[in-house]
Amino acid sequence: MPSLVHLTVMNETTDTDTLTREKVLQVLGTVFDPEIPVNIWDLGLIYDLQIAGNDVSIKMTLTAVGCPIGPAIAGEIENKLQSVGAERVTVDFVWSPPWSPTRLTDDGRLALQSMGYPV
Repeated sequence: MPSLVHLTVMNETTDTDTLTREKVLQVLGTVFDPEIPVNIWDLGLIYDLQIAGNDVSIKMTLTAVGCPIGPAIAGEIENKLQSVGAERVTVDFVWSPPWSPTRLTDDGRLALQSMGYPV
């Protein structure tokens, strides 16, 4: 089993507003898998999301083990969350359970079906 990739970024901010789950989900809805034109939330790539104050911890997977774009996706998540007030963003890649189309949200499934994917 591949090792866990752990990225942590700190952002100094004086904003005392706590991030909401809704705001974090809105951000995740703007991050797309480069090979599949559906956002990572609707693809079901996010396995766990924890928010504590302005710190966000995400456990996610990719559609294929060994996908070289993982660090770029993690960096995009971190940058976008920091732009809305996140201080510490942790993105851990996990591979168990492996991703499958059963993890798609209803919106993700409809989007893929409209593009001709048999899901």
